[in-house]
Amino acid sequence: MKYTRFLITFLLCSMAVMSAQAQLFRKSEQKSVEGIEIHFRLDKHYLDLKYMGNEESLREFAHKIDSIGLARIDSVVIVSQSSPEGVYEHNLWLSDNRAKTMRKYIESHHPELKEKLFVHPDGESWLQLREYVKNDTKLKDATKAKVLEVIDADINIGTKKWRMKQLPVYRYLLMTYYPRIRNSMFCILYFNEIPIPPAPEPEPEPEPEPEPVIVPDYPKIPIPSAYRDTITPIALKTNMLYDLVTALNFEIEVPIGDKWSVMVEDVFPWWHGGNKWAFQMWEIGIEGRYWFKRTPARRVLSGHFGGLYLMSAKYDFQWKRDINYQGEYWSAGLTYGYAMPISKLFNLEFSASFGYLSTAYRHYQPSLDNSVLVKDPYDHGRMGYFGPTKLKVSLVLPINLPLKKREEVRYE
Repeated sequence: MKYTRFLITFLLCSMAVMSAQAQLFRKSEQKSVEGIEIHFRLDKHYLDLKYMGNEESLREFAHKIDSIGLARIDSVVIVSQSSPEGVYEHNLWLSDNRAKTMRKYIESHHPELKEKLFVHPDGESWLQLREYVKNDTKLKDATKAKVLEVIDADINIGTKKWRMKQLPVYRYLLMTYYPRIRNSMFCILYFNEIPIPPAPEPEPEPEPEPEPVIVPDYPKIPIPSAYRDTITPIALKTNMLYDLVTALNFEIEVPIGDKWSVMVEDVFPWWHGGNKWAFQMWEIGIEGRYWFKRTPARRVLSGHFGGLYLMSAKYDFQWKRDINYQGEYWSAGLTYGYAMPISKLFNLEFSASFGYLSTAYRHYQPSLDNSVLVKDPYDHGRMGYFGPTKLKVSLVLPINLPLKKREEVRYE
């Protein structure tokens, strides 16, 4: 296993150095790569020296720096990754912040490397997971082939994670390999011999300035992302908190572009038990929403959002002789919430609203035998309220339709 981890670390270091530092290579110079892994706890980006031998790994890094010598070191590339479970955007944030944490550590403990330091946040570590699975001697060949098939599948990232969770060996992978791929790797690129600086070339004579060329300002066409193979014209929703108290409700949300949407809701419990109790309400509301930090890779109707709502309703609430009110109300205010995918088909949305509510109410009393309801002429009026008005935990079903992909166009 130790040999496998060394091989994977070396492979990923070599790939990162080739992609991030290709401009530093010259054919006349022979270079080598050394790699050290630092691991992070689940959903954390701070450095824990007591976790998975991090303190020993950092001592090994310092020893390699001293043994190689500063003059032979060409660059140090920090490749940071996160394990591929959870929300994709949050994992990108984790990868970026883990890279920043290790940059600060190296700049603090090895200031001589500051000018030779490069950071490469690599997002979710599917490649390293693939190498671990490929070299696993405990997995049967058929099981290993199924896992590699999911990892290599050209599908959107949400579907890939959902398929991984359906595999019988997912728990084994989660416990065995996912902790190892929440890491930052220090890739040390160094010369096998101390390089001799080339002799300065004579400065060429200045050439006459060419005539300016007018280049047309062609529009940039974005590259299709993982979630651009479908379009979401509408989403169906229900507030599960209302459902728990039998307040039947239904919502429809329509995306408008990438950053805006309009949501219409209807709450319609209509229960009663003769003249003894009643839980009746008919509420209609509309809300405009703005979705923050939209990216091409994120699903529509996911992430953080803010909204402005307006709603109106009529109601009849009765419980024997303790609560007996009818009336109408309207409310307007602001909403803040967050939505995230929880499966291939569904999203989960959390939101809270704050605003003003005004209600016209009328009190009534049932007769002693509950045969009739009698209006109370002395208890009626209008009341206003300013504060929290709505709380939602909604189950969302986005209706996704296939979208024909366009070929990418580049202008040179």
